[in-house]
Amino acid sequence: MENERDNTASNTVNGAEQPKRKGSKLRDFLFGLFFFFLLRVDMLLFSVPVWALLILHFTVGLHIRWFWIALGIYFLSGLLRYLLILFGRWGGSSEEPKKENKNPYSGL
Repeated sequence: MENERDNTASNTVNGAEQPKRKGSKLRDFLFGLFFFFLLRVDMLLFSVPVWALLILHFTVGLHIRWFWIALGIYFLSGLLRYLLILFGRWGGSSEEPKKENKNPYSGL
């Protein structure tokens, strides 16, 4: 048991030791890449009203403040979505400690 503790890297969270996850860097990178591209596509679709208001400003003469208001809402919604994703990943699930297998038929 003592040998196992020496071989596994551990960190302290709130005073309790918890083992580090193996292979979490690749998984975190892939999740980050997925959310990055998801946000890019999402933000491109949500920017259509902003560009439409800018075009209406130059063609019809719509006041430019509507463009700036829409652009501000666009940036604030993107920031809010980014913060929600960060908050969701920050509170992610942690692995439970391994339990002893008491099943005599499992063969492990």
